Formats: sequence, C-alpha cells, structure tokens
Amino acid sequence: MPRLSFIPRFYCLQLPLRYLGISIACAFIVNCSNPIKSTQPLSVESQSQTPASLTSENLSDLLVGEFSLQRGDSEAATLHLYDVAQSTQDLDTAKRATYLAQFSQNPRLVKQTSLVWSQISPQDPVPWQYIAQSEAVMEQFEPALQALAEELKRGGGDGLPHVASLSINHTSATQLDLQEAFTAWRDIYPKRKQLHLALALLAQHAEQIDAAIIHIGQALAQDSQYLQAQVVYGELLIANQQTQAADAYLNPFTQPLTKAPRHLITLHAQVLTLLAQYQRAYKYFNELTKRYPKDLSYSYSAGLLAYENHDSAMAYRHLQRVLELNPDSHSAYYYLGLSALREDLPSDAMNYLQQVTKGPDRLNAISLLLDIENPDIPQSIQNFQQLRLQNPDLAADLFTLESQYLRDLNDPKSAELAYQAGLKEYPDHIPLLYGYALLAQSLHQFSSTELMLQRIIDIDPNHTNALNALGYAYADRGIKLTEAESLIRKALANEPENAAIIDSLGWVSYRLGHLRQSLTLLTKAYDIMPAAEIAAHLGAVQWALGDTKGAFKTWNLALSIEPDNALIKQAILDAQNEFQSD
Repeated sequence: MPRLSFIPRFYCLQLPLRYLGISIACAFIVNCSNPIKSTQPLSVESQSQTPASLTSENLSDLLVGEFSLQRGDSEAATLHLYDVAQSTQDLDTAKRATYLAQFSQNPRLVKQTSLVWSQISPQDPVPWQYIAQSEAVMEQFEPALQALAEELKRGGGDGLPHVASLSINHTSATQLDLQEAFTAWRDIYPKRKQLHLALALLAQHAEQIDAAIIHIGQALAQDSQYLQAQVVYGELLIANQQTQAADAYLNPFTQPLTKAPRHLITLHAQVLTLLAQYQRAYKYFNELTKRYPKDLSYSYSAGLLAYENHDSAMAYRHLQRVLELNPDSHSAYYYLGLSALREDLPSDAMNYLQQVTKGPDRLNAISLLLDIENPDIPQSIQNFQQLRLQNPDLAADLFTLESQYLRDLNDPKSAELAYQAGLKEYPDHIPLLYGYALLAQSLHQFSSTELMLQRIIDIDPNHTNALNALGYAYADRGIKLTEAESLIRKALANEPENAAIIDSLGWVSYRLGHLRQSLTLLTKAYDIMPAAEIAAHLGAVQWALGDTKGAFKTWNLALSIEPDNALIKQAILDAQNEFQSD
C-alpha cells in the first residue's frame, strides 16, 4: 500500500477550538510574537458593568481598529478594540477583541481581552476558558488551573481538554498536577464531560490506554454525541489494536457520509485503511474532497486510494487536483506515473516521472524510468554517472541501484565493479555493503561476503539482517558454529517471530548435532512461512532423524508448489546419495 497522507482531525470548529492529533489547542497557540505584558489581576468584579457611551476617542479607536484589520494587522486592531472595551465596558466589543487576539496568535493579548470580558460578564465561563488556554500556552499551568476553577464554577469546562493537551509537551510533574486537580474536580462536578475527556487525554499521553478508555467511556456515557470524545475513543481503540472495534464504533456516526462530521469521517477512513478496506476508505475521502475541494491532503489521500483500487480515472482526477493546488507536489507526479504505467502508457509515465525531482519518491522514480528506457549496459553506466552528478544527495543509493540493475542484466562483474566504486566513496553505507555481500554470496566469494557483513555489524551491532546472514553463512559451511549460533540468537532477539531467522537457528542447531531442537525450530519456521528453503532444511533434519517418509512428504509438498526448485532437488539428491552410500 502506498503512503497515505492524512490531515489533522480538528481544525477550528469555532473561533476558539482546534483539535490536532492527541492534542487540543486554541487557534492562537502558534508562534506567539510581540507579547504584551498583562497588568490585570486574575479576578473579576462581582457584578456586570454598565456600558458607557461612546466618546469621540472611543469612536476613533474603533475606526482605527477597523482600518488596521482591513490592512491585515490583527494585533493592532485588537489593541484598539481592547481600549474601547475597557473604556465603554461593552460586551460585544470585548468579545470581538478576544477573538481578534486569538487570530493574532498572541496569548498575552488573549488573556488581557478575556479579563475585560470576564469583568463585564462575571458569570460567563467562556472568558475563563480563554484565560486558562492562554496561560497554558505560556506554560503557566498554575494560573491556568486557577482560571479553570473559575470556569467550572460558572458552569463551563471546555478549557479542560485544551489545557490537558497543551501540557503534553511539558513536564510529567505538570501533568500529574493536572491529573490530581481534575480528579478532585470530578468529584465536585461529576456531570462535566470535559473533565472525563481531559483525564482521558492525560492517560492517553501516558500510554495508559485502559485507563484512558475508562475515562472516555464516562464522557460518552454523559453525551454519546460528544465529538471530541468520539474521536479520542476511536483513537484509543486503534492504539489498542482494536481496529475492527473502531470500525464498528465509528460506523453509525459516519452514516450517511453526507451528514457525518468531518473529523469522524477522517478518522474512520484511517481505520478502514488500516483494515485494508480501500474501497470503503476511498468513499470517505472522496466525500471530504467534495466538501473541502481546496484541501490538498484530502485530494492526495483519495488519489492514492483510487490508485490502490485500480481506478486510474479517479486517481488521475484527484492527483491532478493536488497539482492544481500545489504544482510542486512531486509525490502526485510519482503516482500519476505509476497509474500511467498500469494503463500501459509509457510515454505519459515518463513525462510524469521526470517531474519527480524532490521528495521521498525520487529514487523510485529514477528506477522506474530506467525500466521504461531499458538502456544497454554501456548506456546504463553512463546514465548512472550523470544521475549521480544531478542528484549528489542520492549518490550512494544510486550506486546500489546501478549494481542491482546490472545484476538484473546478468552482468555480475559490472555489478561488482559498481559496488566497489560506491564503497570506495561511501565505505560505511550499509545498503551498499549488504548488497555487495549478497552479490558476493551468489558468486561464491565467501571471504567478501564475510567481510561485508562483519563491516555492517561493526557499524551497527544490532543490524538484524547482517547478524542472521553472517550466522547462516557460517552454519551453511559448517564453520564457526558457536559464533554462528550467537549471531543468529542476537538477530532472533530483535525479531522473535521471523521465520527466516528461526530457520537459520534451526540449521545451525542441525550442524551442531542438536537434531531434536533443530526439528522443533524448523517446524515452527515452516509453519510461519512454508518457503522452499525452510522445507529443504526441515526435510534434511527429518531424514537425519530416520523419518524418511516425513522428509519426502515435506519435500514433495514444496515441489508441488515450486516443481523446479533447485534447493529441494538438491536436498533429495543429497539424501539419496547418503542412502546409497549406507
């Protein structure tokens, strides 16, 4: 499956709210600049203020504020409206000043304007929500807790999950303080769904998935339509590897698609992708592209899913839309090239792939272009020299690609020369070392194989493939068996269920004479992956234990799948030769 790009789950639901990934944040939390120091105390007057009449100075501030806003200077506009709100005690002006402060991304200014709002309307919880959020953005979590307490007293609570999420990048001590405060408040305000959500977010960040599920379940028990909690619950099911359960949970809330919330559609599409239900996932992203035609991520995801579904027409449509939105989207060109190849349109494919000059798909695009152009050996060598000059950051990878290409053309000598040239320039490049080791093994150059694999292990002592390959190379030759077993066991510790590594350990056990242990290991490996090489080894051990019928059953089963497999035929020949010699 190609990489799928998914957008953040929540954008601004209203002016105050944006939910991103496992965090919830206010719209003003990005790159706060030109902070304004607040001189207001964290308190309010007990009664609402009566708005004063507009003076000529107030009117002037309003006009200048409007002109500033038209010029795009939201911070200056906020300051003028703030002055008017303070002077006139007008609630609407105070609210507008607060929303503009959020837009200007200045948390100190948000705090100032929200304090004026709270003085004008003392029983309104919303300004205290914004004060708590602004304090949290400024990493002042004690004042944030004080503001949250004021919000709760006034019947609110929406600031709680915001502050919980903003604490995620802070210290564990801060998160513990929040958890203790929220738990205490939950006993006082048991019906506040936001408290349960906030506790769930803290538990989620601490990877306490079971506790998080309990908290989110309590939030949903109070309000099954609580959108933020629905999304978090879906995420928790995914984190708990319960993707089928996540699908079942989200399905009622995303039907019909035309009426479902954007954030649940996006999450459900991700769940369906994890379940490899690409047809359904495409329908979800296609719906989002209709609603948000200027959202590049939705179009890109729909395009990749359409490609995966072999729907070239829809893939073309969505990916072309991506290019309209961003002509520099090289991945879109790459998948358009793949679609053209699938439709047997090599000229179109070349045109698209040649546009891939940036990004993670560049090397793959080069490889596909080589397959289309199919140059002969001298021309391919010249092409790779030119490609390395054009793409110096990919030079080492291009040596690897050149060697593989030459090997595919049945020119192992030129492939070897390419590996050697690459390693001369990049002696520690692991893909080059590993590729050369495999080539040397195929050429029966054991000393080169051993040298390359040992070099990889020296660079990366936990390189699983190199550990297994070197251990197996020793075992297959019946040399350094104790070292071989140690290397393979180290590889197996990294990937305990890797059938190839289990096979290697079974084979070295056979070489060491531990036949029963070998039989157990090879049987397990064959159960995981019934490959011909494992079958060859398993049959050999069965034969050595005197189970000739079992051996031939294993080999014949492998031959029924791969009638011409050389490894199985050699294993049978070795067994027959041994029988004749006996």
